[in-house]
Amino acid sequence: MRPAPQLARPSSHQSGNPQIRLMALTECGTHGLVDGTFDGVARASEHALARQLVASLQPDMLLLADRGFNGYELWGHARSTGAHLTWRIKGNQVFVPLRVLPDGSFISVMPTPKETVRHGQARAAGRTLAQLPEGHTARIIQYTVTVHRTAGPPRRETFRLVTSLLDHTRAPARHLAAIYHQRWEIENGYAELKNRLRGAGFVLRSKSPELACQEVYALLTVYQALCVLELHAAQCGGIDPDRISFTVTVQLARLKVVGQAAADAITLMAARSEVVRELLDGLLPTRRNRQCERVKKPPKNTFETKKRDRPRAPGHVQYTLKVTWHPPLPAETP
Repeated sequence: MRPAPQLARPSSHQSGNPQIRLMALTECGTHGLVDGTFDGVARASEHALARQLVASLQPDMLLLADRGFNGYELWGHARSTGAHLTWRIKGNQVFVPLRVLPDGSFISVMPTPKETVRHGQARAAGRTLAQLPEGHTARIIQYTVTVHRTAGPPRRETFRLVTSLLDHTRAPARHLAAIYHQRWEIENGYAELKNRLRGAGFVLRSKSPELACQEVYALLTVYQALCVLELHAAQCGGIDPDRISFTVTVQLARLKVVGQAAADAITLMAARSEVVRELLDGLLPTRRNRQCERVKKPPKNTFETKKRDRPRAPGHVQYTLKVTWHPPLPAETP
């Protein structure tokens, strides 16, 4: 078990209560937890917590991550586990194409921090270094997603991915771009854990770091058990786990657990079968395409906050994904 978090009050412009920052390694399809770690907000950064989760990666995994986690050191730690990686990267990062692939992606090098500085200074001075930068060999994929709305003009957004899957025949660029969309499933998992399981306005009751640590582990344990129950129900019904309502799962679990004190195995199995039947009777509709732009007001921002009574963005949308073709290198031009 990891040491208890060092809780401290955040800066004055935030809530006065000590806060915990939690990070999880989540399975996209079931929202089940592979691993999780947490610490005080004032002490732990996302990168520090991510390094603690790397040890739980396995060679048969494909790890998706947002652009905030891109970095030479963290990439190397994650790849050393044997797992493959597909991470989003910032648009202003420079990757020199070494070989352009038929699907429009290209092979490049993720340089070390020292090489990044050296080549950046050369570009600023208008010089081109003949020697390739040292670093991890990677593949760069750039694509655009066009959101077609029922009202108003379409909206486009450009994405760039870096992946350790170098073979374009086994992992085409378009397939990896579509797979990266599943990264957002972890946001649904966080919403289930932080809001739907705990309830609105819930604050940890513990008054010491050790007891707060114990309470968080209890929440994670209950959440994992509910995810296992949802997966079992989905397997019984032969459906995708995202058709199972987490809110209904929590409600049924609360109703059934009251009468299961000191129950034997047969009674528990019967209760689980009954819950599975009720979950399959109240399936969620098939997911439709939606759009919801990220809106976050920084503490010192003077712009007006997003109001709940404002009309929501159109829910019925369609997406078009197009891989941006990188032109062949001069040596490869026929």
